[in-house]
Amino acid sequence: MAYKRTKSSGGGLKDPFRNDVVTTNELQLHLKQLAKDVEFYELEPFEVLDIYRPNAQNGIVIPGVVKGRNVISEQGNKPDEMSFYYPLNPNILQYPVVGDILVGMSYKSKRYYVATLQENLSNVNPKYRKQFNQSGVNDFQSISAKQQSIGVLNSDRLPSEYKSGEYFKDTKSERLVGSEGDTIIQGRFGQSIHLGSNQINAQEESPNVKIVAGLTVDEESLAADKASIYMTTNEKVQYSNPIFSQGAQIGLNIDYTEPQIIFDSDRIVLNSKTDDIGIFAKGDVHIKGNKVNIHNSEAINIVTKELVADTSAGIKKDITKKLNSVDADTQLLPENILPMARAMRPTIENINNGVISAASKILPPVIAPGTPNPLNISGHLLDLSFFKDQLEKVKEFFEFGWLNKLEWKTISLNELKKELGLNDLKTLETPEWDEFFDDIDAAKAKVANIQAQAAAAAVAVAALNAAFDTIQGGGGSTQTIVDALDAYEADPNNPPLDTTDIRDVIADGADNEELKRYLDFGGSPQVRELLISSQQKEQEAQKLSAMSIIADLVNEGMNL
Repeated sequence: MAYKRTKSSGGGLKDPFRNDVVTTNELQLHLKQLAKDVEFYELEPFEVLDIYRPNAQNGIVIPGVVKGRNVISEQGNKPDEMSFYYPLNPNILQYPVVGDILVGMSYKSKRYYVATLQENLSNVNPKYRKQFNQSGVNDFQSISAKQQSIGVLNSDRLPSEYKSGEYFKDTKSERLVGSEGDTIIQGRFGQSIHLGSNQINAQEESPNVKIVAGLTVDEESLAADKASIYMTTNEKVQYSNPIFSQGAQIGLNIDYTEPQIIFDSDRIVLNSKTDDIGIFAKGDVHIKGNKVNIHNSEAINIVTKELVADTSAGIKKDITKKLNSVDADTQLLPENILPMARAMRPTIENINNGVISAASKILPPVIAPGTPNPLNISGHLLDLSFFKDQLEKVKEFFEFGWLNKLEWKTISLNELKKELGLNDLKTLETPEWDEFFDDIDAAKAKVANIQAQAAAAAVAVAALNAAFDTIQGGGGSTQTIVDALDAYEADPNNPPLDTTDIRDVIADGADNEELKRYLDFGGSPQVRELLISSQQKEQEAQKLSAMSIIADLVNEGMNL
């Protein structure tokens, strides 16, 4: 690694081979002529000819280790004679690429590299990367595979095809220019850590740290660079947009010169994997964006002296209206809940009207002079199908997936119940609405019980109705009807049903055909009426479920 260079001192006798007596002066001159000056060099530049490549058979198995050849003492040596060089400080490491000229040294027969030599001060990467083979005395065959058993990166390549690595590309990154006394750490790809100051602007005590990824020019610029972190102590920072254009509008001082930390990029993400994120300020906290979205699994808690009215699209919201100021049940709810409830009201009214219409179809089972009314059964079945479809629509509506929880306003629950049609429930025992929100959990439990009873009754009635439909369809037996009636009446939770008429017909000895004829002519209308009633109860119970969801929304609004 170290090398020696000798040179003649010059001067001396004209004829150094004389063999006669000489004077003292002549002898001194003669000795000077014979003397040699020896220059000893501990450090020597070497050229990087190969680097760690995972799939290469070049003998390099550790990233950061390179294969190289000394520029002076090993010029023209074959690749088989090249040596491995290790980073002198592996804790602060810039990975070399092929073509780099590094300073090398040796210790205990092992070679190390310490720094890069380059002439180019305008670009981070050296110009000589395009002038490979500095250690080969212009003999490009010195790295030919024909002269070695282990190849290097550019073996068997023409000089015009030489590369610096398997994938490395010189991005021609600008070299960052600092000021007096600065310390700069700069990578090859347009990133830097700049330890500087604002002394250039006569601020003596003004240390700063500027970290940039994506430098575009030879000095940092928040507006031009791609991602930046600034830590400053005494300087006015030239912010990028939207801070520059909107900061003053929301009360942020953009002429601030006191200590500050700035994060600037196209996107900034704060992510806490297991614990909290805290944002604290003795002064104001400013948040400005196109839309501010807050999504959470529990509650939003805001503790404040005053909730100032906001504006959205120029429309002032009445979110600051004191709750319960309009009437006793005013609550904070999603803004679009009233118009959506209003839009749903006709559908609910149609269902209610359909129930009434279906009941009326049972009354005239025959038409004069005693002919069976064909509309009685067919219309009845159509109504049942209609109720089933409409109940699904009502259920979907009352899931409230369409609510916009980004916009809230104070809303009277009495008004909301009116819009939803919950003030005229006819078949259900309902909670006292004025007390509903006093104990939401208890009220929700009562609603759930009502729903469960209505659903169970609907199932029981449907099973009974199925037995009747089987007889009218030409199947089943009179005993099937008796068993269905017994099973229904055995459950005390089922709605009461007078089955005297149908039991009397069967007891009188009616067979299947006679019983079918009896039902076709409108016999035992109580079962059909019960079915309609159970459908109505189920529909109203579904409407009740809306109050449970509204109660949860009210809780969310109370925490805004």
